[in-house]
Amino acid sequence: MSEIPHSIWEHHVIGYVETNCYVFGKPDEAVLVDPGGPEAPKIAQRLLENDIEIKHVVVTHGHFDHLGWAADVIKVVEGAKVYLHEAEKPAVEPFLNRMVTQWGLPPLEYREPDRWVKEGDILEMAGMKYKVIHTPGHSPGSAVFQLIEKKDSINSKLSLDSAFVGDLIFQGAIGRFDLPFANGDDMKSSLIKIMDILPKHSALYPGHGGLTDMGTEIENNPYLLAIKKGIPFF
Repeated sequence: MSEIPHSIWEHHVIGYVETNCYVFGKPDEAVLVDPGGPEAPKIAQRLLENDIEIKHVVVTHGHFDHLGWAADVIKVVEGAKVYLHEAEKPAVEPFLNRMVTQWGLPPLEYREPDRWVKEGDILEMAGMKYKVIHTPGHSPGSAVFQLIEKKDSINSKLSLDSAFVGDLIFQGAIGRFDLPFANGDDMKSSLIKIMDILPKHSALYPGHGGLTDMGTEIENNPYLLAIKKGIPFF
C-alpha cells in the first residue's frame, strides 16, 4: 500500500445530528476527530482492515455527538489514546447520557480519556504538532486544536494554522450556549480569543456544517461582526 499523505483523506458526516468526523495521518498512525456517531467504530474497523490504524482520538468537547462512540472505537483499535480537555471532567459523564436519553437513544458507554489536555498542551500526532486552545462556552471544556508544525515534506491538505474548532464556530454561525453547563459570556470570550489567535488564512474544520476559514468568518459571520461592533447577541 502506498503511503497516504498526512491529510484529511476522509471526512464523514455521522450520527444523529450530522457531526463532522475527520480522519487524517498515515497508515501506521492515523488520527480520528470527534467519534460522534455509531458509524465511528465502523470507520475504525474498515480502516484497520485496510492496514490503517487509528492511534489518536481527539474529542473537541464532551457532548454525545462528539465523544459518544469513543469507547466503541477503542474496542476496535486497542491502544489508541483519547484526548479531551480537563475542564469537561465535572460534566461529561453525567451529561453524556442525559443528552442521549433526551434523544430517546440507548445509553452510551463512557470511557475516561487517556489524557485530559489543558490550555497550551502540544499533541504530537502523525508527524504534526497540534496546540490545545481552551475555548469554553458551548461546554466548559470545549477546545480548539491548532496545527502549529508539520514536516515540510508532508503533502497535506492540512495547512499550518488550520484548526479543528468543534462547536465553537461554524460557517456563518456559532455553537449553542443555552445548554446545561454552557455559558454565553464564556462563548463570547472564546470567540474573541480565537479571532486573536488564529490568522485569517486558518482553515476551520467545525463540528457541524461546511468547512470555512477564519478570514471568511471574521468578515461575514454575524456573531463575530456583532462582537467587533460591540453589539450584544444574547
